[in-house]
Amino acid sequence: MKRLLITIYAFCSFLMVFSQNRPTPEQLGSIYYAYPAPAEAPVPAPEGYEPFYISHYGRHGSRWMTDDVRYVAMVSLFDSLYRYNQLTALGQDVRLRLHRVWDDARGRSGNITPLGERQHHDIAVRMYRNFPQVFRDSAVVDARSSTSLRCAMSMSYFTDGLKEQNPSLRITRRAYGEYMNYIAYTSPEGEAFSSEQATWRKDFHAFERRMIRPARLMKSLFLHAENFSEKQSADVMTSLYWIAADMQNVDLCGQVSFYDLFQYDELRDFWRTVNARMYVCNAAAPLNGGVMPRCASNLLNDIVVKADAAISGGSTDADLRFGHDTHLIRLLALMQMEGCANQEADIDKFHLAWQDYKVSPMGANLQLVFYRASGKDVLVRFLLNEHEAKLPIPSVEGSFYRWEDVKRFWQQVAPAQGGDVK
Repeated sequence: MKRLLITIYAFCSFLMVFSQNRPTPEQLGSIYYAYPAPAEAPVPAPEGYEPFYISHYGRHGSRWMTDDVRYVAMVSLFDSLYRYNQLTALGQDVRLRLHRVWDDARGRSGNITPLGERQHHDIAVRMYRNFPQVFRDSAVVDARSSTSLRCAMSMSYFTDGLKEQNPSLRITRRAYGEYMNYIAYTSPEGEAFSSEQATWRKDFHAFERRMIRPARLMKSLFLHAENFSEKQSADVMTSLYWIAADMQNVDLCGQVSFYDLFQYDELRDFWRTVNARMYVCNAAAPLNGGVMPRCASNLLNDIVVKADAAISGGSTDADLRFGHDTHLIRLLALMQMEGCANQEADIDKFHLAWQDYKVSPMGANLQLVFYRASGKDVLVRFLLNEHEAKLPIPSVEGSFYRWEDVKRFWQQVAPAQGGDVK
């Protein structure tokens, strides 16, 4: 009985927190949520400590949707039905909006948008101003990227932002395939688990069918919505959801919107399906048995090895890595970062335990800032999306931890592929 009461209390607490922090429509865009710049600078370090090295992983900035097909399919559908007078007045208006969106996105799908460029430039400028000691004259910055163009461009705008602050910085920028083994790696076990043939997908698709309710939306757009199959209706809603979500990432934001097509609960419940998939395929969901977070073992090992080299007197003052949302999510779960490694087995409660838009919006980034003081242990602090982040171990002060304590903790919870964290 006592255990039952505790469970009920915990669930009610989750529910209260979620309801009090009602997500905005933009946040319900999931991993398409545009980066929210911090309002305040990080808190000061303990007395006597100064930063000397930064290790970083950043998701690419805001982008257009990944494939032209996502736009073309909707434009073609609405154009076809328009020719046969099968659109409602709202449907006709949506058709014109879709054409504006497609004119903006044509030939740019998958690429970083001007907002994404500004995001990485500005994150870099804030990093420089927050930790100028790291970027002293002639400091060495090693920037490496996924081979994806949007990641490489994010790296370019980020390092340009640093160079503007201090032209004497010695920065190398590379996007080689050899880096993919840690910047964007998925193990064979991870590939199998996340595939459409995985056994867990059956229950997930049932959850999708329960949560995605396109009937009202379809009737508002098409005169004979009943002619669409259940799957076709869900596909239309899915496409419009992603187009609506991505508008915050493009320069048409504020000029064209699709949020008026959705009732809030429709948007929220659709997001819950996306959030559930992201949680299971990348984070600490018990369902994946740790297989997906462990895909980031090589990345974590790279962070540890390079940090130890910097601490030992290496020449690099900042290691910058640019990759993708899934790999950052896995890294944070593997690290056991606060809010990123919660475990929940009930699919109806995934959204209470973990929210993708908090962990990895467009432009998301993790900064490990290292500090030293004469005769004292090296400390590290964690900034997730430029906000203080914590590990479930004792800290020296706030979010400042002894580096040796952090490594010892990771050796226990995050063994690397083929060996312990070094």
